[in-house]
Amino acid sequence: MQIHDLSPLQVTRDGTVIVLRSMAEAADFLRSLPMARHAGMLIEVMEAADAPELKRRAWQAFATFATAMRIPVRPAVV
Repeated sequence: MQIHDLSPLQVTRDGTVIVLRSMAEAADFLRSLPMARHAGMLIEVMEAADAPELKRRAWQAFATFATAMRIPVRPAVV
């Protein structure tokens, strides 16, 4: 899935749908996963992203990582 902006994302974990509206929420979500130790550098990049383009790329990296870990990700309907 290609991310063009920072629109909220919907992820599903253990059958529960979670809407992530910010980089901080996405980082906290990653920290809550059993595979969090594999996401350390991604979390650091997400937290350090301060320019709009860096934030968009970090959001895309989050979606790509989640998809690679077989966590369903899609744009949230809000």
